[in-house]
Amino acid sequence: MKDEKKSKQRRSYEPDFKAEILKMLISGKKVSEISEAFGIAENLLYRWKTLSAMKTKVKANESESSSKAAAEIAKLKAEIERLKTDLEILKKALGLLSSSN
Repeated sequence: MKDEKKSKQRRSYEPDFKAEILKMLISGKKVSEISEAFGIAENLLYRWKTLSAMKTKVKANESESSSKAAAEIAKLKAEIERLKTDLEILKKALGLLSSSN
């Protein structure tokens, strides 16, 4: 008599399917209802919801960082232009001083 153990294969879910389930969770449908209807463990649904919230926070932080970077770039470009103008003024002043001697 052989003692063979069958390994359970993990189910994989398509991203679109997960997105639809997350929409249901966000809309207020109970986790237990979704779990029963689709045959998905409740803890997996909670994990999907948590991961989705984390991704949303990361995206928000990235967009905030990029807008701060864009503002800093604009500020630095304005500073460069101001310095160029100052340099031109100093060159002209130096030219006037050297021509008067």
